[in-house]
Amino acid sequence: MKNILSLCIFIAIITKVEAQSSTLAVADSLYTFGNYSKAIKAYQQQETSAYTNTQIAKAYKALGNSKKAIESYEKVLKIDAENALVLYDYGRLLFTAGKLEKSLVIFEKLKAKDTLNPNFHYQIGLAKEALRQETYIQSYQTAFELDAQHQKSIYKLIKNYIETKEFKKADRIITVGLTNNEDDVKVIGFKAQLHYANQEYRKALLWFEKLIDQNKATRYVYEKAAFAAYRVGRILKSIAYYEEALKRDRGNYFYHSQLAKLYYQDGVPDKAEHHASQAIVGKMTDPSGDYYILGMVHFDRKEHKKAMKLFNMALEENPDYELAQLRLAQVADNYYSDSKAKLKMYERFLEKFPKAKIEMKKIVNTRIRELKEEIHLKSE
Repeated sequence: MKNILSLCIFIAIITKVEAQSSTLAVADSLYTFGNYSKAIKAYQQQETSAYTNTQIAKAYKALGNSKKAIESYEKVLKIDAENALVLYDYGRLLFTAGKLEKSLVIFEKLKAKDTLNPNFHYQIGLAKEALRQETYIQSYQTAFELDAQHQKSIYKLIKNYIETKEFKKADRIITVGLTNNEDDVKVIGFKAQLHYANQEYRKALLWFEKLIDQNKATRYVYEKAAFAAYRVGRILKSIAYYEEALKRDRGNYFYHSQLAKLYYQDGVPDKAEHHASQAIVGKMTDPSGDYYILGMVHFDRKEHKKAMKLFNMALEENPDYELAQLRLAQVADNYYSDSKAKLKMYERFLEKFPKAKIEMKKIVNTRIRELKEEIHLKSE
């Protein structure tokens, strides 16, 4: 009788274990296939363990419920306080949830266990940087020294060196990053930025175009590529890249303003007029350059009255605009019939800008001399 009772208890235990194993397998399957809410319910039907709480934490994390995921990880750590894998996930989750000081404590603890793990140093760097602790960069440096292929630390170091204008250091780290992965979009972008910061526009354009060719260009990349192209005399490329930047930010008056100037230089007055008008409508700052471009468009069309009005508007916005003052005198020269009125406009230029550029003063003085001769001959 006693043996029969023992056998029944044993069978019951085995049946319970098998049932739990079966339910656990179902829970694991649900988790694997991303059915996280059902997986959580299935894990909760099991006996509480470090494993089930870890899986529940991961499922809550996958669902985006950081609060419950953190609570579940904390239950695990009450059972197994030294579980490195759980501590690592817990620390990262704390960082994502904005609990920066707690995250830093966790990763300092992990670092103490394994000082040669570069990722622990990297995570410490992230927490310190977010907490605005000045020593954060040393953590990234240590991560890089421990593993030269740690690209995330490489990104952080390059960014810091460019911001602090330590360009030689930045270039050295960029070289390592490109050796690790020559197609790394972030490192290519940093290479372009470095040349741009050094005003090496031809080289900067080359690296920006690597991103453009890979369809990885952002609005920022198109903007900087456009400016670099302009600085090396590639007007058509500059126009194309500003147009691409404008597609990504339709209301950007700066791009309209730049396109107005470039289209005017390229001899496309209608488009220059359109973009200058859009820039004037859209921007709240000094529109004098856009009034100037519109003035030049009308000047070229021999619409002198409109041109004079626009050059005057440019000077109202910016009284120190030398070129607008010169163009105003030149358009008046074409519009007025009275030589004395023309002369007065050129003399006004010299009064306002006695230290004007030599080329401008030469043009003005030559025309003043010619007008004085005309006036003298007429008086005789």
